Amino acid sequence: MSLKGVLGAVATVLLLSILLVSAGGFLIGRPVFMSYTYSESMTPAINKGDLFFINPLSKGGKTGDIIVFHRRDGWTVHRIFAVTDGGYITKGDNNVATDQQNGENPIVERSDVIGKVVELAGSPLVIRGGGAFIESFRARLSNVYAVIVFLVVGSFLTFLGGDKRRPVKRARRRRYIRVRAKTLYAALSVLIIAGFLFVTVASWGVLTFTYSSTLAGGQREGWHLPGSTFERNLSLRNGAVYPFHYFIETGERAEILNGNVFDIPGRGTRRVLLRVFVPKETRVYRGEVRVHAYPAILPGGVVALSYRASPYLPLVLYALELAAVLLAFYRLAAIGSGELIRIRIRRRGILGRIIGDGW
Repeated sequence: MSLKGVLGAVATVLLLSILLVSAGGFLIGRPVFMSYTYSESMTPAINKGDLFFINPLSKGGKTGDIIVFHRRDGWTVHRIFAVTDGGYITKGDNNVATDQQNGENPIVERSDVIGKVVELAGSPLVIRGGGAFIESFRARLSNVYAVIVFLVVGSFLTFLGGDKRRPVKRARRRRYIRVRAKTLYAALSVLIIAGFLFVTVASWGVLTFTYSSTLAGGQREGWHLPGSTFERNLSLRNGAVYPFHYFIETGERAEILNGNVFDIPGRGTRRVLLRVFVPKETRVYRGEVRVHAYPAILPGGVVALSYRASPYLPLVLYALELAAVLLAFYRLAAIGSGELIRIRIRRRGILGRIIGDGW
């Protein structure tokens, strides 16, 4: 192999390793080589939703370095404001005070730092909006997706299995895939159920808002005095054409005032009224309202009862309901007594299958 080929292979392996390790970090909630911001505390250097890169071999060390460290409320990316014997005083560029003001947070020890933000020409190396995409994907990621993948793969393998009672003596001359009608119907049924579950989970999400706890509360919109409360209106819209059952939850720093279980008709909108309790620590905060939505093809009471056990339990009920409907249609249409379906396949090379009939 030439030197160019070796360097290309090494670069590919390194890139894939970084991507795989970073993907694992996103899933377990621990930054490794890259991460993203979910607040505006580092604006304009790193905006909310920006993806940034981390050098895990450097732990910072001088004033002005942007470091990633662990705090009692999670992972934080802030700039070193001052260096002390015990560690670092940190501050977000857009915050009005340091993280350690009034002793609300301890000094960041060097052992708490997992890396320094990579900079290029004195500015953080970021991908604008890259983190927002990852956040939307991660918010919908669940074990349901794994189940869907297994169902789809299983149906595909079932489809290719065909009719095993008619063996073909010479596999090279086989030009047809023979499939019984009931096998094809079973595969399509699995795909229908999997697609329904996928669309349902894809409708879940998070409503977010930001606010600041600051001694200058009231001087700007979104600035509030530490220890105070305020009310916030959020808008929740059902973009589907049919009604959905909605279940919303919030964190310990907020409460929902106008009900957390309700229905929204197709293309309808509902206002969500929150009372937010402002923490005493002065910094920018991100409020979240988690939203789970389910199509209104099951009674709301049944969905609510199963939801109390787990947000995923209603999906099981939906799958059972659809399976019962599909099974009833299978019986009524007498699909089980259907004839074999032959699907013709054309023998082409791999390149011909990719490019077309010209090969």
